[in-house]
Amino acid sequence: MRGTSGFSHRIFIGAAAAALVLSGMARADAAPVADHDTAVGVGMICNTSQQAERFVALRAQGSAPDKAMAAVNDEAKDPHACGLAAIAFMRDATLDSKPVADKLVQVVRINVVAGFNGSGWQPVSGLVQYAVMEGEGETI
Repeated sequence: MRGTSGFSHRIFIGAAAAALVLSGMARADAAPVADHDTAVGVGMICNTSQQAERFVALRAQGSAPDKAMAAVNDEAKDPHACGLAAIAFMRDATLDSKPVADKLVQVVRINVVAGFNGSGWQPVSGLVQYAVMEGEGETI
């Protein structure tokens, strides 16, 4: 989340980190969201689709969420390339899907409209990120 003048540092909150560690894969929202509806949630977001896809690939290979996030950030040479955030967003497009621990996980391009900085919501405009979300999928 480059170019947001410190915004990315403030939206990464302790509750988000706890959610990732406890769930193994944080969900960006609790219910299915139609494209272009605004949703609020806590979850893993990355600056690029490649970073999000790498995070999912590492998780699919058995890496713990915190280890996968650290590996992606190390590879990107950016400690904030991927991280947890509490955000309001609009879903744009699903880019990839992969099974992780018997769940379908998707990489979704999102438009962030606000972020929670620990004490309140801060509006954002024009910020595209890539979220890692549990997908709905079909049961066969």
